[in-house]
Amino acid sequence: MREVKLISPLTKQAMQKTRVAAYCRVSTNSADQQNSYARQIQVYTNLIQRKPNWEMVEIFADEGLSGMKAENRTEFQRMIRFCELGKIDLIITKSISRFARNAKEALEYVRKLKLLGIGIQFEKEGIYTLSLGDEMLLNTFSAIAQEESKSISQNQRFAIVKRMQSGDYIASNAPYGFRLSDKKLVVYEPEAVIVNEIFQMYLNGCSTTEIANILTEREVPTKSGNEKWHDKQILYILSNERYIGDCLFQKTYRETTVPFKEHVNRGELDQYYASGTHAPIVEKDVFHRVQKLLEKRRETFAKITTQNIYPLTSRIRCSECGSSYRRKIRGGIIKWVCNTHKNDKNACDSNYYSEMQIYDGIIAIINKLRFNDTDILGQIINRLENTVSVYKRNNAQAKQMSQSIAELNAKLLMLEQLRSKGYLAAEIYQAQANEIKNEISAIRNARQEEFSTKLQSMTKEVRELRSIIYEIEEPLDTFDEKLFFEIVQGIEINKQNEMTVTFLGGLKFTENI
Repeated sequence: MREVKLISPLTKQAMQKTRVAAYCRVSTNSADQQNSYARQIQVYTNLIQRKPNWEMVEIFADEGLSGMKAENRTEFQRMIRFCELGKIDLIITKSISRFARNAKEALEYVRKLKLLGIGIQFEKEGIYTLSLGDEMLLNTFSAIAQEESKSISQNQRFAIVKRMQSGDYIASNAPYGFRLSDKKLVVYEPEAVIVNEIFQMYLNGCSTTEIANILTEREVPTKSGNEKWHDKQILYILSNERYIGDCLFQKTYRETTVPFKEHVNRGELDQYYASGTHAPIVEKDVFHRVQKLLEKRRETFAKITTQNIYPLTSRIRCSECGSSYRRKIRGGIIKWVCNTHKNDKNACDSNYYSEMQIYDGIIAIINKLRFNDTDILGQIINRLENTVSVYKRNNAQAKQMSQSIAELNAKLLMLEQLRSKGYLAAEIYQAQANEIKNEISAIRNARQEEFSTKLQSMTKEVRELRSIIYEIEEPLDTFDEKLFFEIVQGIEINKQNEMTVTFLGGLKFTENI
Protein backbone atom coordinates (compact mmCIF):
# COMPACT_ATOMS: atom_id res chain seq x y z
CA MET A 1 0.00 0.00 0.00
CA ARG A 2 1.30 3.39 -0.95
CA GLU A 3 2.21 5.79 1.81
CA VAL A 4 0.57 9.21 1.57
CA LYS A 5 1.67 12.17 3.70
CA LEU A 6 -0.37 15.27 4.33
CA ILE A 7 1.62 18.46 3.76
CA SER A 8 -0.17 21.26 5.61
CA PRO A 9 0.42 24.92 4.69
CA LEU A 10 2.30 27.06 7.17
CA THR A 11 -0.73 29.37 7.37
CA LYS A 12 -4.20 28.17 6.42
CA GLN A 13 -6.22 30.33 4.06
CA ALA A 14 -9.23 31.65 5.97
CA MET A 15 -12.58 31.13 4.28
CA GLN A 16 -13.67 34.42 2.75
CA LYS A 17 -16.92 35.54 4.31
CA THR A 18 -19.77 37.37 2.61
CA ARG A 19 -19.84 40.95 3.84
CA VAL A 20 -23.50 41.64 4.67
CA ALA A 21 -25.28 44.88 5.47
CA ALA A 22 -28.91 45.33 6.46
CA TYR A 23 -31.15 48.25 5.59
CA CYS A 24 -34.27 49.09 7.59
CA ARG A 25 -36.62 52.06 7.69
CA VAL A 26 -39.74 53.11 9.55
CA SER A 27 -41.91 55.88 8.14
CA THR A 28 -43.51 56.84 11.45
CA ASN A 29 -42.90 56.51 15.17
CA SER A 30 -45.09 53.43 15.20
CA ALA A 31 -45.31 51.37 18.34
CA ASP A 32 -45.78 48.22 16.24
CA GLN A 33 -43.00 45.97 17.58
CA GLN A 34 -42.85 43.83 14.44
CA ASN A 35 -41.93 46.78 12.20
CA SER A 36 -40.37 49.14 14.70
CA TYR A 37 -36.98 50.67 14.16
CA ALA A 38 -35.30 49.05 17.19
CA ARG A 39 -36.89 45.66 16.46
CA GLN A 40 -35.60 45.60 12.87
CA ILE A 41 -32.07 46.42 13.98
CA GLN A 42 -32.16 43.63 16.58
CA VAL A 43 -33.56 41.06 14.13
CA TYR A 44 -30.97 41.76 11.44
CA THR A 45 -28.08 41.81 13.89
CA ASN A 46 -29.09 38.36 15.18
CA LEU A 47 -29.72 37.02 11.66
CA ILE A 48 -26.30 38.01 10.34
CA GLN A 49 -24.44 36.81 13.43
CA ARG A 50 -26.11 33.34 13.15
CA LYS A 51 -24.66 32.79 9.67
CA PRO A 52 -21.07 31.49 10.01
CA ASN A 53 -20.17 32.49 6.46
CA TRP A 54 -21.59 36.01 6.86
CA GLU A 55 -19.72 38.98 8.25
CA MET A 56 -21.74 41.97 9.41
CA VAL A 57 -20.64 45.27 7.91
CA GLU A 58 -23.24 47.56 9.47
CA ILE A 59 -26.96 48.07 10.04
CA PHE A 60 -28.08 51.11 8.02
CA ALA A 61 -31.31 52.52 9.43
CA ASP A 62 -33.37 55.59 8.53
CA GLU A 63 -35.95 56.53 11.13
CA GLY A 64 -39.05 58.66 10.55
CA LEU A 65 -38.32 59.30 6.88
CA SER A 66 -40.43 58.81 3.77
CA GLY A 67 -39.26 56.14 1.37
CA MET A 68 -40.44 58.05 -1.69
CA LYS A 69 -37.10 59.75 -2.41
CA ALA A 70 -33.83 57.93 -1.78
CA GLU A 71 -31.89 61.20 -1.81
CA ASN A 72 -33.69 62.21 1.41
CA ARG A 73 -32.45 59.15 3.31
CA THR A 74 -28.96 59.77 4.65
CA GLU A 75 -28.32 56.22 5.85
CA PHE A 76 -29.49 54.77 2.53
CA GLN A 77 -27.08 57.04 0.67
CA ARG A 78 -24.27 56.11 3.06
CA MET A 79 -24.96 52.44 2.37
CA ILE A 80 -24.74 53.05 -1.39
CA ARG A 81 -21.38 54.79 -0.91
CA PHE A 82 -20.15 51.72 1.04
CA CYS A 83 -21.20 49.57 -1.92
CA GLU A 84 -19.36 51.80 -4.38
CA LEU A 85 -16.23 51.52 -2.22
CA GLY A 86 -16.45 47.70 -2.38
CA LYS A 87 -17.20 47.21 1.33
CA ILE A 88 -20.47 45.25 0.92
CA ASP A 89 -21.31 42.00 -0.92
CA LEU A 90 -24.97 41.57 0.07
CA ILE A 91 -27.80 43.74 1.39
CA ILE A 92 -30.75 42.27 3.26
CA THR A 93 -33.97 44.19 3.87
CA LYS A 94 -37.50 43.36 5.04
CA SER A 95 -39.40 44.24 1.86
CA ILE A 96 -39.37 46.30 -1.32
CA SER A 97 -41.54 48.96 0.34
CA ARG A 98 -38.88 49.32 3.07
CA PHE A 99 -36.18 49.70 0.40
CA ALA A 100 -38.11 52.22 -1.76
CA ARG A 101 -41.69 53.14 -2.66
CA ASN A 102 -40.66 54.75 -5.92
CA ALA A 103 -40.61 51.91 -8.50
CA LYS A 104 -38.31 53.70 -10.93
CA GLU A 105 -35.83 54.56 -8.19
CA ALA A 106 -35.90 51.05 -6.71
CA LEU A 107 -35.03 49.48 -10.07
CA GLU A 108 -32.29 52.04 -10.73
CA TYR A 109 -30.54 51.23 -7.46
CA VAL A 110 -31.03 47.47 -7.87
CA ARG A 111 -29.46 47.57 -11.34
CA LYS A 112 -26.67 49.85 -10.17
CA LEU A 113 -25.77 47.44 -7.35
CA LYS A 114 -26.15 44.46 -9.68
CA LEU A 115 -23.46 45.92 -11.95
CA LEU A 116 -21.22 46.15 -8.87
CA GLY A 117 -21.92 42.46 -8.16
CA ILE A 118 -23.94 43.27 -5.05
CA GLY A 119 -27.23 41.48 -4.45
CA ILE A 120 -30.26 42.55 -2.43
CA GLN A 121 -32.33 40.00 -0.57
CA PHE A 122 -35.97 41.02 0.04
CA GLU A 123 -37.30 38.77 2.78
CA LYS A 124 -41.05 39.33 2.46
CA GLU A 125 -41.19 38.85 -1.32
CA GLY A 126 -38.51 36.11 -1.39
CA ILE A 127 -36.55 37.94 -4.10
CA TYR A 128 -32.78 37.83 -4.54
CA THR A 129 -31.75 40.37 -7.17
CA LEU A 130 -28.78 38.42 -8.55
CA SER A 131 -31.11 35.59 -9.60
CA LEU A 132 -31.90 35.71 -13.30
CA GLY A 133 -35.69 35.47 -13.08
CA ASP A 134 -36.27 37.86 -10.20
CA GLU A 135 -36.07 41.27 -11.91
CA MET A 136 -39.52 40.92 -13.47
CA LEU A 137 -40.94 40.09 -10.03
CA LEU A 138 -39.07 43.02 -8.54
CA ASN A 139 -40.52 45.34 -11.17
CA THR A 140 -44.05 44.15 -10.33
CA PHE A 141 -43.65 44.37 -6.55
CA SER A 142 -42.00 47.81 -6.80
CA ALA A 143 -44.93 49.09 -8.83
CA ILE A 144 -47.31 47.72 -6.17
CA ALA A 145 -45.34 49.45 -3.39
CA GLN A 146 -45.47 52.68 -5.38
CA GLU A 147 -49.23 52.42 -5.85
CA GLU A 148 -49.64 51.80 -2.12
CA SER A 149 -47.69 54.98 -1.42
CA LYS A 150 -49.74 56.90 -3.98
CA SER A 151 -52.96 55.65 -2.39
CA ILE A 152 -51.78 56.69 1.09
CA SER A 153 -50.82 60.13 -0.24
CA GLN A 154 -54.21 60.60 -1.94
CA ASN A 155 -56.05 59.57 1.23
CA GLN A 156 -54.02 62.05 3.27
CA ARG A 157 -54.67 64.75 0.68
CA PHE A 158 -58.41 64.00 0.73
CA ALA A 159 -58.43 64.39 4.53
CA ILE A 160 -56.54 67.70 4.25
CA VAL A 161 -59.00 69.07 1.66
CA LYS A 162 -61.90 68.07 3.94
CA ARG A 163 -60.33 70.08 6.76
CA MET A 164 -59.83 73.00 4.36
CA GLN A 165 -63.52 72.90 3.40
CA SER A 166 -64.54 73.01 7.06
CA GLY A 167 -61.98 75.73 7.86
CA ASP A 168 -60.18 73.51 10.40
CA TYR A 169 -56.92 73.06 8.48
CA ILE A 170 -53.81 74.76 9.89
CA ALA A 171 -50.59 74.76 7.87
CA SER A 172 -47.41 73.64 9.63
CA ASN A 173 -45.74 76.96 8.83
CA ALA A 174 -46.67 79.92 11.07
CA PRO A 175 -45.97 83.32 9.44
CA TYR A 176 -44.00 86.08 11.16
CA GLY A 177 -46.05 87.40 14.09
CA PHE A 178 -47.65 84.05 14.91
CA ARG A 179 -46.68 80.82 16.63
CA LEU A 180 -48.29 77.38 16.45
CA SER A 181 -49.79 76.18 19.73
CA ASP A 182 -52.00 73.07 19.94
CA LYS A 183 -52.32 73.15 16.13
CA LYS A 184 -53.65 76.71 16.21
CA LEU A 185 -52.17 80.04 15.16
CA VAL A 186 -51.66 82.31 18.16
CA VAL A 187 -50.38 85.90 18.14
CA TYR A 188 -46.75 86.39 19.20
CA GLU A 189 -46.78 89.91 20.59
CA PRO A 190 -43.09 90.93 20.11
CA GLU A 191 -43.41 90.26 16.35
CA ALA A 192 -47.05 91.41 16.10
CA VAL A 193 -45.91 94.92 17.04
CA ILE A 194 -43.46 94.89 14.12
CA VAL A 195 -46.18 93.62 11.74
CA ASN A 196 -48.42 96.58 12.62
CA GLU A 197 -45.47 98.94 12.14
CA ILE A 198 -44.83 97.48 8.68
CA PHE A 199 -48.44 98.12 7.62
CA GLN A 200 -48.37 101.68 8.98
CA MET A 201 -45.01 102.50 7.36
CA TYR A 202 -46.34 101.31 4.00
CA LEU A 203 -49.48 103.44 4.34
CA ASN A 204 -47.26 106.39 5.29
CA GLY A 205 -45.47 106.16 1.93
CA CYS A 206 -42.48 103.89 2.58
CA SER A 207 -41.65 101.34 -0.11
CA THR A 208 -41.08 97.68 0.71
CA THR A 209 -37.32 98.20 0.20
CA GLU A 210 -37.27 101.20 2.56
CA ILE A 211 -39.18 99.25 5.24
CA ALA A 212 -36.73 96.33 4.89
CA ASN A 213 -33.77 98.73 5.29
CA ILE A 214 -35.32 100.38 8.37
CA LEU A 215 -35.86 97.02 10.10
CA THR A 216 -32.33 95.93 9.19
CA GLU A 217 -30.85 99.14 10.62
CA ARG A 218 -32.87 98.64 13.82
CA GLU A 219 -31.46 95.08 14.02
CA VAL A 220 -34.93 93.55 14.22
CA PRO A 221 -34.47 89.80 13.64
CA THR A 222 -36.45 88.10 10.86
CA LYS A 223 -38.53 84.99 11.50
CA SER A 224 -35.47 82.81 10.84
CA GLY A 225 -33.25 85.00 13.04
CA ASN A 226 -31.36 86.75 10.26
CA GLU A 227 -30.33 90.37 10.71
CA LYS A 228 -31.09 91.46 7.15
CA TRP A 229 -34.61 91.99 5.83
CA HIS A 230 -35.55 91.85 2.14
CA ASP A 231 -38.35 93.62 0.32
CA LYS A 232 -39.98 90.31 -0.66
CA GLN A 233 -40.46 89.47 3.04
CA ILE A 234 -42.22 92.80 3.55
CA LEU A 235 -44.41 92.21 0.50
CA TYR A 236 -45.33 88.74 1.80
CA ILE A 237 -46.45 90.22 5.12
CA LEU A 238 -48.39 93.07 3.49
CA SER A 239 -50.33 90.70 1.21
CA ASN A 240 -50.97 87.79 3.62
CA GLU A 241 -54.62 87.41 4.62
CA ARG A 242 -53.65 85.55 7.79
CA TYR A 243 -52.85 88.87 9.46
CA ILE A 244 -56.59 89.70 9.53
CA GLY A 245 -57.52 86.32 11.01
CA ASP A 246 -58.45 84.61 7.71
CA CYS A 247 -56.87 81.77 5.71
CA LEU A 248 -56.73 81.08 1.97
CA PHE A 249 -56.19 77.35 1.59
CA GLN A 250 -54.58 75.40 -1.28
CA LYS A 251 -52.34 78.14 -2.63
CA THR A 252 -50.13 75.28 -3.82
CA TYR A 253 -50.76 71.65 -4.73
CA ARG A 254 -48.79 68.46 -5.33
CA GLU A 255 -48.95 66.18 -8.34
CA THR A 256 -50.81 62.89 -7.87
CA THR A 257 -47.97 60.83 -9.36
CA VAL A 258 -44.51 60.07 -8.07
CA PRO A 259 -42.47 62.02 -7.07
CA PHE A 260 -45.32 64.39 -6.06
CA LYS A 261 -43.84 67.68 -7.29
CA GLU A 262 -45.33 70.85 -5.80
CA HIS A 263 -46.77 73.68 -7.93
CA VAL A 264 -48.38 77.05 -7.39
CA ASN A 265 -52.18 76.71 -7.77
CA ARG A 266 -53.13 78.88 -10.74
CA GLY A 267 -56.66 77.60 -11.01
CA GLU A 268 -55.90 73.90 -11.42
CA LEU A 269 -57.61 73.08 -8.09
CA ASP A 270 -60.26 74.68 -5.90
CA GLN A 271 -59.17 77.13 -3.23
CA TYR A 272 -60.98 77.75 0.05
CA TYR A 273 -61.17 81.07 1.91
CA ALA A 274 -61.97 80.68 5.62
CA SER A 275 -62.79 83.74 7.74
CA GLY A 276 -62.08 84.11 11.43
CA THR A 277 -59.87 81.04 11.78
CA HIS A 278 -57.62 82.70 14.38
CA ALA A 279 -56.96 85.97 16.21
CA PRO A 280 -55.94 88.84 13.86
CA ILE A 281 -52.94 91.14 14.17
CA VAL A 282 -54.00 93.87 11.71
CA GLU A 283 -57.38 95.58 11.41
CA LYS A 284 -59.29 94.69 8.24
CA ASP A 285 -59.65 98.33 7.21
CA VAL A 286 -55.87 98.81 7.36
CA PHE A 287 -55.25 95.55 5.47
CA HIS A 288 -57.68 96.43 2.61
CA ARG A 289 -56.21 99.95 2.28
CA VAL A 290 -52.77 98.37 1.92
CA GLN A 291 -54.06 95.95 -0.78
CA LYS A 292 -55.42 98.89 -2.81
CA LEU A 293 -52.11 100.74 -2.45
CA LEU A 294 -50.15 97.64 -3.48
CA GLU A 295 -52.27 97.28 -6.62
CA LYS A 296 -51.90 100.97 -7.45
CA ARG A 297 -48.12 100.83 -7.11
CA ARG A 298 -47.98 97.65 -9.22
CA GLU A 299 -49.83 99.44 -12.02
CA THR A 300 -47.52 102.45 -11.75
CA PHE A 301 -44.44 100.21 -11.77
CA ALA A 302 -45.75 98.37 -14.85
CA LYS A 303 -46.06 101.68 -16.73
CA ILE A 304 -42.56 102.77 -15.73
CA THR A 305 -40.97 99.54 -16.91
CA THR A 306 -42.50 99.69 -20.40
CA GLN A 307 -39.20 100.86 -21.89
CA ASN A 308 -36.46 99.10 -23.85
CA ILE A 309 -34.64 97.70 -20.80
CA TYR A 310 -36.22 94.53 -19.43
CA PRO A 311 -35.22 92.11 -16.66
CA LEU A 312 -33.98 89.52 -19.19
CA THR A 313 -32.10 92.04 -21.37
CA SER A 314 -28.44 90.91 -21.80
CA ARG A 315 -29.09 88.04 -19.36
CA ILE A 316 -29.76 85.15 -21.79
CA ARG A 317 -27.16 83.52 -24.02
CA CYS A 318 -27.65 80.84 -26.64
CA SER A 319 -25.91 77.54 -25.82
CA GLU A 320 -25.69 76.70 -29.52
CA CYS A 321 -23.87 79.76 -30.90
CA GLY A 322 -23.10 81.99 -27.91
CA SER A 323 -25.20 84.96 -29.06
CA SER A 324 -27.40 87.00 -26.73
CA TYR A 325 -31.18 86.62 -26.80
CA ARG A 326 -33.34 89.53 -27.91
CA ARG A 327 -36.92 90.44 -27.10
CA LYS A 328 -39.52 90.24 -29.87
CA ILE A 329 -43.32 90.45 -30.02
CA ARG A 330 -44.89 87.79 -32.23
CA GLY A 331 -48.64 87.47 -32.55
CA GLY A 332 -49.09 89.75 -29.55
CA ILE A 333 -46.93 87.49 -27.34
CA ILE A 334 -43.59 88.61 -25.86
CA LYS A 335 -40.88 86.17 -26.91
CA TRP A 336 -37.10 85.91 -26.67
CA VAL A 337 -34.90 84.56 -29.45
CA CYS A 338 -31.21 84.07 -30.20
CA ASN A 339 -29.94 87.10 -32.15
CA THR A 340 -28.16 84.91 -34.69
CA HIS A 341 -31.30 82.81 -35.29
CA LYS A 342 -33.41 85.97 -35.64
CA ASN A 343 -31.16 87.29 -38.42
CA ASP A 344 -30.73 83.91 -40.14
CA LYS A 345 -32.66 80.88 -38.90
CA ASN A 346 -30.27 78.55 -40.75
CA ALA A 347 -27.25 79.99 -38.93
CA CYS A 348 -28.36 78.76 -35.49
CA ASP A 349 -30.66 75.85 -34.68
CA SER A 350 -32.40 77.45 -31.69
CA ASN A 351 -36.01 78.40 -30.90
CA TYR A 352 -38.30 81.23 -29.80
CA TYR A 353 -39.44 81.17 -26.16
CA SER A 354 -42.24 83.16 -24.60
CA GLU A 355 -41.21 85.41 -21.73
CA MET A 356 -43.72 83.60 -19.52
CA GLN A 357 -42.01 80.24 -20.27
CA ILE A 358 -38.68 81.65 -19.10
CA TYR A 359 -40.19 83.29 -16.02
CA ASP A 360 -42.01 80.05 -15.10
CA GLY A 361 -38.74 78.11 -15.44
CA ILE A 362 -36.93 80.53 -13.12
CA ILE A 363 -39.80 80.40 -10.60
CA ALA A 364 -39.78 76.58 -10.72
CA ILE A 365 -36.04 76.39 -9.93
CA ILE A 366 -36.28 78.89 -7.06
CA ASN A 367 -39.27 77.04 -5.57
CA LYS A 368 -37.39 73.73 -5.79
CA LEU A 369 -34.37 75.24 -4.02
CA ARG A 370 -36.58 76.66 -1.26
CA PHE A 371 -39.36 74.12 -0.78
CA ASN A 372 -37.88 70.78 -1.90
CA ASP A 373 -37.80 68.15 0.87
CA THR A 374 -34.03 68.05 0.45
CA ASP A 375 -32.02 71.07 1.58
CA ILE A 376 -30.13 71.28 -1.72
CA LEU A 377 -28.20 74.46 -0.93
CA GLY A 378 -27.41 73.24 2.59
CA GLN A 379 -25.88 70.05 1.17
CA ILE A 380 -23.82 72.07 -1.33
CA ILE A 381 -22.54 74.34 1.47
CA ASN A 382 -21.53 71.28 3.57
CA ARG A 383 -19.62 69.78 0.64
CA LEU A 384 -17.87 73.09 -0.08
CA GLU A 385 -16.90 73.49 3.59
CA ASN A 386 -15.55 69.93 3.70
CA THR A 387 -13.53 70.56 0.54
CA VAL A 388 -12.11 73.78 1.99
CA SER A 389 -11.19 71.91 5.20
CA VAL A 390 -9.38 69.23 3.21
CA TYR A 391 -7.55 71.95 1.24
CA LYS A 392 -6.48 73.63 4.47
CA ARG A 393 -5.26 70.37 5.99
CA ASN A 394 -3.27 69.47 2.87
CA ASN A 395 -1.78 72.95 2.32
CA ALA A 396 1.90 72.52 3.29
CA GLN A 397 2.68 76.24 3.33
CA ALA A 398 -0.29 77.00 5.58
CA LYS A 399 0.77 74.15 7.90
CA GLN A 400 4.24 75.68 8.19
CA MET A 401 2.68 79.05 9.03
CA SER A 402 0.56 77.46 11.75
CA GLN A 403 3.68 75.78 13.17
CA SER A 404 5.47 79.15 13.20
CA ILE A 405 2.55 80.74 15.08
CA ALA A 406 2.66 77.93 17.65
CA GLU A 407 6.42 78.45 18.18
CA LEU A 408 5.98 82.21 18.59
CA ASN A 409 3.19 81.67 21.12
CA ALA A 410 5.55 79.41 23.04
CA LYS A 411 8.13 82.22 23.08
CA LEU A 412 5.47 84.61 24.40
CA LEU A 413 4.66 82.18 27.20
CA MET A 414 8.36 81.87 28.10
CA LEU A 415 8.74 85.68 28.20
CA GLU A 416 5.72 85.92 30.49
CA GLN A 417 7.23 83.31 32.85
CA LEU A 418 10.58 85.17 32.93
CA ARG A 419 8.83 88.47 33.66
CA SER A 420 6.67 86.96 36.41
CA LYS A 421 9.77 85.56 38.16
CA GLY A 422 11.59 88.91 37.97
CA TYR A 423 14.27 87.74 35.51
CA LEU A 424 13.15 90.21 32.82
CA ALA A 425 12.58 93.96 33.17
CA ALA A 426 9.05 95.13 32.32
CA GLU A 427 10.17 97.45 29.50
CA ILE A 428 12.29 94.74 27.88
CA TYR A 429 9.42 92.24 28.20
CA GLN A 430 6.97 94.70 26.62
CA ALA A 431 9.26 95.49 23.68
CA GLN A 432 10.00 91.82 22.91
CA ALA A 433 6.35 90.78 23.43
CA ASN A 434 5.13 93.49 21.04
CA GLU A 435 7.66 92.37 18.43
CA ILE A 436 6.48 88.74 18.68
CA LYS A 437 2.79 89.74 18.58
CA ASN A 438 3.37 91.81 15.44
CA GLU A 439 5.12 88.84 13.85
CA ILE A 440 2.20 86.53 14.77
CA SER A 441 -0.29 89.02 13.32
CA ALA A 442 1.67 89.23 10.04
CA ILE A 443 1.84 85.42 9.72
CA ARG A 444 -1.88 85.09 10.47
CA ASN A 445 -2.71 87.60 7.73
CA ALA A 446 -0.48 85.73 5.30
CA ARG A 447 -2.10 82.44 6.31
CA GLN A 448 -5.56 83.89 5.77
CA GLU A 449 -4.54 84.96 2.25
CA GLU A 450 -3.22 81.45 1.66
CA PHE A 451 -6.59 80.04 2.74
CA SER A 452 -8.62 82.56 0.70
CA THR A 453 -9.42 80.26 -2.19
CA LYS A 454 -12.10 80.47 -4.83
CA LEU A 455 -13.91 77.74 -2.93
CA GLN A 456 -14.20 79.99 0.11
CA SER A 457 -15.60 82.90 -1.88
CA MET A 458 -17.98 80.47 -3.60
CA THR A 459 -19.08 79.11 -0.20
CA LYS A 460 -19.75 82.66 1.00
CA GLU A 461 -21.89 83.43 -2.05
CA VAL A 462 -23.85 80.16 -1.75
CA ARG A 463 -24.53 80.96 1.91
CA GLU A 464 -25.83 84.37 0.84
CA LEU A 465 -27.98 82.71 -1.85
CA ARG A 466 -29.45 80.31 0.71
CA SER A 467 -30.09 83.14 3.16
CA ILE A 468 -32.00 85.15 0.53
CA ILE A 469 -34.01 82.19 -0.81
CA TYR A 470 -34.91 80.89 2.66
CA GLU A 471 -36.63 84.18 3.47
CA ILE A 472 -39.34 83.21 0.95
CA GLU A 473 -42.33 82.15 3.04
CA GLU A 474 -44.49 80.53 0.32
CA PRO A 475 -43.86 79.19 -3.22
CA LEU A 476 -43.54 82.00 -5.76
CA ASP A 477 -46.39 82.26 -8.24
CA THR A 478 -45.21 85.40 -10.07
CA PHE A 479 -41.82 86.55 -11.33
CA ASP A 480 -39.96 88.59 -8.69
CA GLU A 481 -37.72 91.04 -10.57
CA LYS A 482 -35.77 92.25 -7.53
CA LEU A 483 -35.12 88.71 -6.35
CA PHE A 484 -34.00 87.82 -9.89
CA PHE A 485 -31.40 90.61 -9.93
CA GLU A 486 -30.21 89.64 -6.44
CA ILE A 487 -29.48 85.97 -7.08
CA VAL A 488 -29.29 85.24 -10.85
CA GLN A 489 -26.02 85.79 -12.70
CA GLY A 490 -26.97 84.48 -16.13
CA ILE A 491 -29.13 82.17 -18.25
CA GLU A 492 -28.35 79.81 -21.13
CA ILE A 493 -30.87 78.02 -23.35
CA ASN A 494 -30.14 75.15 -25.75
CA LYS A 495 -32.09 73.72 -28.68
CA GLN A 496 -33.42 70.89 -26.47
CA ASN A 497 -35.49 73.55 -24.63
CA GLU A 498 -33.31 73.25 -21.53
CA MET A 499 -32.72 76.47 -19.63
CA THR A 500 -29.69 76.59 -17.32
CA VAL A 501 -29.75 79.36 -14.71
CA THR A 502 -26.50 80.43 -13.01
CA PHE A 503 -26.99 81.67 -9.44
CA LEU A 504 -24.73 83.30 -6.86
CA GLY A 505 -21.65 81.19 -6.26
CA GLY A 506 -21.71 79.96 -9.85
CA LEU A 507 -24.29 77.24 -9.08
CA LYS A 508 -26.10 76.05 -12.20
CA PHE A 509 -29.56 74.47 -12.26
CA THR A 510 -31.43 73.30 -15.36
CA GLU A 511 -35.17 73.29 -16.10
CA ASN A 512 -37.11 72.26 -19.21
CA ILE A 513 -39.17 75.14 -20.62
